[in-house]
Amino acid sequence: MRERIKRGLESFQRHTYKEFETLYQELETQQHPHTLFIGCSDSRVSPERLLNAAPGDIFVLRNIANSVPSIHADVYDTTTLSGIEYAVLVLNVKTIIVCGHSNCGGCAAALSGKQGLSELHYTQHYLQPLEGLCEEVEACAADEPYKEKAKLMEELNVLEQLKHLKEYDFINERIADGRLELEGWRYDIGSGKVERYDNTDEQFQPIIASEKNRKVQ
Repeated sequence: MRERIKRGLESFQRHTYKEFETLYQELETQQHPHTLFIGCSDSRVSPERLLNAAPGDIFVLRNIANSVPSIHADVYDTTTLSGIEYAVLVLNVKTIIVCGHSNCGGCAAALSGKQGLSELHYTQHYLQPLEGLCEEVEACAADEPYKEKAKLMEELNVLEQLKHLKEYDFINERIADGRLELEGWRYDIGSGKVERYDNTDEQFQPIIASEKNRKVQ
């Protein structure tokens, strides 16, 4: 075991666990998270830190490019879908957040035409659903610098995953009767700012910090 990992575990047991000891004991046999957070596996994105969440607050699913399988996919990603199903039908979460982020490697790889992925066969297959978004980015932002294309790709990807969620009846039923709401976020790693997609204005708008709005084409 690497020393750094061991020190982290020791710190958790001596400090973090002690701080929440009573809560952890209450959570031993049950959990009631209010939010399902679907985020990227990227090591720079920590849902619990981002939301300053206490143990038991959020149910987390993470994968490359914060993806949700379409109901029309040839092969179901049962790992992700079972997590979503469990969070909604059993844990009764009130909110689902799909959170993308800046400099997303999955989005960048798809946007580049999967360059450099010749030996990553599973990854190439995994990124195939993003190909349509790449075409949309090129159509909307052909003359924009790469940084702007990448940001648009990350935003469109969040919206695409929200669309996929709405393909499932068990989610739509709860949206319709007010038991569930969906949120689309993009987290900027360098600044710490988080933007939320506003369905009315069709813009990603800052939740907290003030920043110029940006309309998605």
